[in-house]
Parts: sequence; C-alpha cells; structure tokens
Amino acid sequence: MRFEKLFTPVKIGNLTLKNRVVSSPTSQNDINPDGTLNPYNCAYYARKARGGAAMVTVGDCIVHPSGKSHPNHIMIRSSNCLHSLMRCAEGIHRFNAVACCQLSHGGMTCNPEFIGSERPWGPSEHPVTIGFQTEKAVQTTSRELTEDMIEELVESFALSALNAKRSYFDMVQLHAGHGWLIGQFFSPNINKRTDRFGGNTENRCRFALMIIERIRERCGAGFPVELRINGSDYLPDGLQTEEAVKICGILAPHIDSIHVSASVHYDRTQQDIMQSSMFMQRGHLLKYAAAVKEAVKNIPVTAVGGFSDPVMMEKALTEGKADIIALGRQLVADPDTVNKAKSGNCDRIRTCLRCGTCQSHRFMNGAIRCSVNPETGYEYEVRFMPPAQGKKRVLTAGGGPCGMQAAVTAARRGHDVTLCEKSGVLGGALNFAEAVPFKRDLYALIRSLEAELRSLKVDLRYNTQVTPELVMTEGPDVLIAAVGAVNIWPSIPGINKKNVIAVDRAYKTDTGDAVVMIGGGLCGIETALYLAMNGKKVTVIEMAEKYAADANFRHIQSIDRELAACGVSVKTETRCVAVTDDGIKAAGKDGIEFFIPADTIVVSAGMKPLSSEVEALRDAGPEFVAAGNCSAVGTVRAAIVSGYNAAINIAVV
Repeated sequence: MRFEKLFTPVKIGNLTLKNRVVSSPTSQNDINPDGTLNPYNCAYYARKARGGAAMVTVGDCIVHPSGKSHPNHIMIRSSNCLHSLMRCAEGIHRFNAVACCQLSHGGMTCNPEFIGSERPWGPSEHPVTIGFQTEKAVQTTSRELTEDMIEELVESFALSALNAKRSYFDMVQLHAGHGWLIGQFFSPNINKRTDRFGGNTENRCRFALMIIERIRERCGAGFPVELRINGSDYLPDGLQTEEAVKICGILAPHIDSIHVSASVHYDRTQQDIMQSSMFMQRGHLLKYAAAVKEAVKNIPVTAVGGFSDPVMMEKALTEGKADIIALGRQLVADPDTVNKAKSGNCDRIRTCLRCGTCQSHRFMNGAIRCSVNPETGYEYEVRFMPPAQGKKRVLTAGGGPCGMQAAVTAARRGHDVTLCEKSGVLGGALNFAEAVPFKRDLYALIRSLEAELRSLKVDLRYNTQVTPELVMTEGPDVLIAAVGAVNIWPSIPGINKKNVIAVDRAYKTDTGDAVVMIGGGLCGIETALYLAMNGKKVTVIEMAEKYAADANFRHIQSIDRELAACGVSVKTETRCVAVTDDGIKAAGKDGIEFFIPADTIVVSAGMKPLSSEVEALRDAGPEFVAAGNCSAVGTVRAAIVSGYNAAINIAVV
C-alpha cells in the first residue's frame, strides 16, 4: 500500500517534519541520580529517530524541584542537564528527526518523599492518595499555590524551555494531560480557586497562557511550543471533551500544535485508558483528537492511543481526524516501524503486544525491556557489538518464536542459516493466538518473524525433524536447539478421562457450557478469559496463594478487570482431588472437599522442557546451543531473548 498522507511532510511552527509519525513522549527510570541522561538513555531516543520517526519527544523533564512525582526525573531546570540533553538532541538530529523536550510538573500528585517532605503543590487544596513507587499509599493534602508560587513556576517553565533550546532541542511540549499540574488547573474537579486562575474556562487557562507567553519571551517566537492535553479526564466531574475542545480553541492562537490524549494517572483504574491493554480496541483515543481537529484548523493536531498498523494511521489522517500520529510502545517493540512502512515492508513490522512488559520492567527493575524486541534497553551496547567471526553454517532446530528469532539474528549477522520445523507451520505454541481476539498481536509476531526469515533468504524446511542423522548429513558449524516444551500432565485420579483436555486444545474444542481450569498461571487465566468471553461459565482452581503469578504487574491489573467483567471464578489455594465424568472434586487449604460441575476440564499445569530431544542433539554438531523453552520454560520475551542471544554468541572469540 502507498501511504501518501503518512509520508507527506507537515509543519509545526517553523519546523518541517519529514513525515507524520512521531515518537510519543516516553521517559526512562535508569537515568543518572543527579537527573541527567546517560549514554543508554540517549541511544534509546536516537534509535527511534534512526527508525524513521519524524520527531522524538523526551518525556518527564521536570521544571522545578517541587514537581517530582517519582525519584527518576530529568531535572531540566538545572544547568547540570545541558551536556546530556545536548548529546541526546544531537543523537536524534543525526537521523534527520526533530528533537522535542516535554516539560512537566507533577502538581498535587508529587510524593512528599521526593520534594523535601513538603506538601505537594496544586491549584487548590485537595486530598490526595499517592501510591506511585511507594512501599505503601501516602495520604496527604495538596497546598494551594499562591500567586508568588505561580510566578515562580511560570518562570521555571520558561527557563527550562530555554535550557532545552540551549541543548539544541528544536521545540518543547507542555504536559497538560494525564493529571499533571497544568491539566490540574484545567480540571474543574481539582481547580476550586476563586481568583483569576479559577472559575470559568478562561480563568483556568490563565496559568498555561502565562507559561506560553513567558517561553516566547525567553526563547523567541521561532521556538515552537506544543500542548499535550486530555480530551477527557474520564472522571464524572473532571475535564470533559466539550470543555477540552474549548480550551484548545483558547490556546490555539498562542501555540504551534496540540497533542491529544486522555485519562489521569492518579486514578489507578484508568491505566488501561492511558496505556491501552491487549483487551482494548486500537486507536481508542482518536475520537478526542478528531473532536479537537474539528474545532482547531490552523495548527496540527496529534492523535495517540495504541496505534501500530500503518494502514490504520493512514486512514485516520486521510479522514482528517488528525494531522500527526504519535507512537509510544509500538516504537519500543519495533523502532523501525516507520521505515518498514515507507519501504513497503509492513509485513515485517513487529506489533506491540500491549502486554505491559515495558512498563513493568521500567518501574519494577528500573530499565525498560520488551517482549518482542530483544534490543530494547540495549541500544547503546548494540552499537558496539562485534561483527560475526566469519560466516558460519547455522542449523536451527525448531520453528517456534525462539528458533525463529535465532535464525533471524544469525542471518542478519551474515551467517548461512537453515531452520527446520517438524510440523507444517512456523510459530510453535503461539499459533493458538490466531483464534483469540486479545492475542492476535501475538500471532502477528509469528507472521512478522516469518516475513523476516523469508526476506533474509533463510532456508526454511517444514515437516522436518532435526535428528543426529540429519545434522551429520547437513554438517552445520553451529546447531541451535529450540525444540520447545510439552504440557505437564498432573497425577490426579481420573485425569485421563475423555472430558479432560490440555490447555492448548481449549481454543479448538467444543467445551460445553461449563469449564473448570486446573491451573491458574498466566496461560490458564488467559485461556479462561477467552472461554468466558465466548459465553462459557469458567472456574479456575490454583494451588498457589496468587493466580497468574508469572504475569507482570501491569498486565495483571488489566486481567483483574477482565476477570471481573467476564465473571470468571478463581479459587486460589485450591487443588484438584479427582476428576469425575461431570466435574471435579476439589479441596481448599482447610482440606474440606467440594464438587465443581463441568462439561470439560482443561489442564494448564505448566510446561516441561523437551530435555531428551536436546540431549540427543547435544553432541551432534561442533558448536551446540540449547535455547528457549527446551532450556528453561519461560515467557515469550524469554524465548525471544534466548534465541537472540544464542545467535549473537556464535563464534565470538
């Protein structure tokens, strides 16, 4: 498909963006303790520019010490940041992209622990519960800003913008969405002031207008300013779309572009709105950008909200619902999304799974990682990776995600690669995802890997099991075993009855109306959701204290909401005692037995590596690596990373 609109330049102020896809503002938790960026952070942003994004926005740059909502912010007001910001901007410019800096202040949601034990600043006094990166929830009340404090913040925004300009950033974005300070002034349920900064819509815009005017004074009229705003706060008494559009109309003559998002971060039930989960429709926030675009004609409007498909982006632009599309997690999953679309290789785009891995790793472990991109967080190291030590003949056994990634990586590094799959289709255990609406992006991952393999001229052999005899015949220099794992079948009386099936068969079996799932790990829980969404009455029993213990914390938040919505019953600390013809006998931790009726019992008791197949191949080739589930059963990310590492380490001296 030709993307005429997507690759038409667009202007923001006096800047020309080479296309209409930009990198949404993202931030890093592994910045330096003094609030400066390190080479890893700079390489992360530069990689998005290298992949074709027309603009890359560095998020979470805090303009004042009172504005910290968590410990890891870029403190842009400090001149100490200039050197690292300059390196970051230069890295973005190297690939002909615009460098933008997001200016923020957390307002009433700042944790006193991070701002000198002071009460957080806000438009008005307001009770606040803060539970972001804290051991336990913090209850406090925000302090109403005086006019002197407002003036101090206005000046801090302006001086921070000047620091961005001095660091060679091309423009700034004011973060007035997601419940940050400027957005708190906009919000009628937060801003209860009775002076010139509160009351009617015009007064609630005054703080933002003062900031914009002061930035113009400090940086000049030729330094563009973008506003990020909520199209809705998703609160009954918060900012609604009609008033958000009115605010945009008031501010439009004073700014150069508008970026429209939605939701507030201090309402934890809204996480799936701000960062849509796999259970949600893509482009779910486009309607808010479209509403603003209908009213604001003279400056570009940016839409955000789970976009990944260039065809969908092109449609939104062609229909006039937005002028620019912002990608956040999609450029984490595949920073080359834009370049692949432009070159006609959309089939090779790795779609973001919206699984929450990136966010969970960022907040729990301090550094971002991705389920489908093994180089996320390693952009700096990859730049210095040594070349392959001569061309090798590589044979990969197994066409699941691990084997496919291993073959892709080995071929990219110049090796001669053959991949053998014992079945007639690539994808292994992930092929089930084709039938599951909220897992179709997982199926798309397999298809994109397959397209990459074909583009790299990998020799694909279907219905071919790798045996020692085959290895001897082929004579590879390197053998990578990625043969996978098999379901664990627990030793339970009646487990072999006809009404019992393995979890991977649940997607293609008539299970009847009532189902019991034995095993409440992530696989079992997601299968239970699928069945419940298809009208089944599902009960899950799990021996452990928690269900889906192998899920990351962001995904489990989404799962909890879906379980409640679908009516799935989950019984933890419960074991199956026996299977009968019409259900199971179960027992809780008290040992008391009870009966759960079911038409079908689905077993999801985990997987075990195909160790015997691995051992049969271990001595078959001169260089051998076991990777993925046949080495250690794990997540999709673990399989992708394992395959990548197996190929990277070929013949490294």
